[in-house]
Amino acid sequence: MDVVTPKENILRRIREALGAVPMGTARPVDLETPVYPEIKGDEAVVFAENFTAQGGALVYCEDADAAVRSLQELVSENGWDDQIYCADEEVRPLLEIASVRFAGKPLDAVLKKVGICSCRALVAGEGSVIFDSGSGGRRVLAHAETMVFVATTQQVMPDLHAAMRQVVRNRSGSSLFVWTGLSRFLDIDEGLMPGLGPKAIYLLLIDNC
Repeated sequence: MDVVTPKENILRRIREALGAVPMGTARPVDLETPVYPEIKGDEAVVFAENFTAQGGALVYCEDADAAVRSLQELVSENGWDDQIYCADEEVRPLLEIASVRFAGKPLDAVLKKVGICSCRALVAGEGSVIFDSGSGGRRVLAHAETMVFVATTQQVMPDLHAAMRQVVRNRSGSSLFVWTGLSRFLDIDEGLMPGLGPKAIYLLLIDNC
């Protein structure tokens, strides 16, 4: 008489259960239906609404001259004089025209409280900002208390898929970063607390349409 072990008994019951279930047919993969919801209205306006909802502060600039004035006002109002780090060759001319002092050596990223860099794309649907290491954004994200992005309305994309296509065409850095809201964590005693990374995010959005 063969002795059936508990393990063999369990495996037999599993095989019987599988055999009793009819094999289903896999549903066809839908490659046509959009993954992201359609953006209704002006994409730049939708981005502005979602960006501010994520905790960012958006400064709309009609042109480059307005961006210079807005930058000067931000530096003056927030006391950022001699506290700015910028390693981005695209943004440095703006700082120089605005007569804003800044430092650009790697060690300065640790010492300065404010970091400024350009963007690669803006995502309307989520209010996200995409930037890369080529703009010095990695050091800014790691050390700065305040981060200032500079972008144009032409960089606003409807969704992440379109934004990534834009980034791939114009990518200049070895790594990409996506900002979608200020970092937060839940403390049991004190509730929602600030997390890692910058505590404030500004975006100078220049209208170049």
